[in-house]
Amino acid sequence: MPFLMHQLQTGSIGEAMRSLRKRQGFSQAMVAQRTHVQRKYIDAFEHDAYHNLPDPLYARHFLKQIIEALHGDSAYFIARFDEECGTCPAVVDALRTPRQRISKHILQHWRSIVSRLMVGALALALLVYVGGQVHRLLSPPALLVDSPSNNLQTAAASLVVSGQTEGEAQVQVNGTAILTDPTGRFEAPIVLTRGLNIITVEARRKHGRPQIVERTVYLEGLEGPLKTSSTAPLRQDLPHHLGSVSRR
Repeated sequence: MPFLMHQLQTGSIGEAMRSLRKRQGFSQAMVAQRTHVQRKYIDAFEHDAYHNLPDPLYARHFLKQIIEALHGDSAYFIARFDEECGTCPAVVDALRTPRQRISKHILQHWRSIVSRLMVGALALALLVYVGGQVHRLLSPPALLVDSPSNNLQTAAASLVVSGQTEGEAQVQVNGTAILTDPTGRFEAPIVLTRGLNIITVEARRKHGRPQIVERTVYLEGLEGPLKTSSTAPLRQDLPHHLGSVSRR
């Protein structure tokens, strides 16, 4: 007996079972008849073909029946089986009814479809987000010019160009950079020339296309000097005798 135990421990569980069966003088068919375990499972045990066995729960039960029919130590063989194949993938389709097989097949496909749909939805959401960000960066910003109105006629030599754009946009008026407040509001005074003046307001993001608005302003001709917003005050502190002019 010690020799037999040593021999069992040195080989695989399949070799040990086959050796035990042959020592008892049983064939696989005889063991199957005694235990009502299908011969293919007995053969799978003896050749360590764990992928051909049913779920480990059923496999342990079959193994116990086989070893007890061969007058062996079932606890020893089950322990060996747990060591070698305690977590082997279960192949239980042969033990299921046709309805159970169909249900399992449908469930597996349903899970696969749901997983693929979730991955696809996440990929689509990411693509839409990235595409929206790229489009926003490359597209021109919104630009509204409040003043002056288009085709304005004026007699004033200067006016203020004002408007609204997006906070991160850069603004230029006639090619000159204009500072904006955090909300994108801007104002810029400009000097007009006599006749037709074309005012160009441009707004653009750092890497985007520009948004351009043009205003046409006509400065009416004047006989005298151009009007200004203020005049120099007269001096009233001169001496009285310097204020009069002698006539000759």
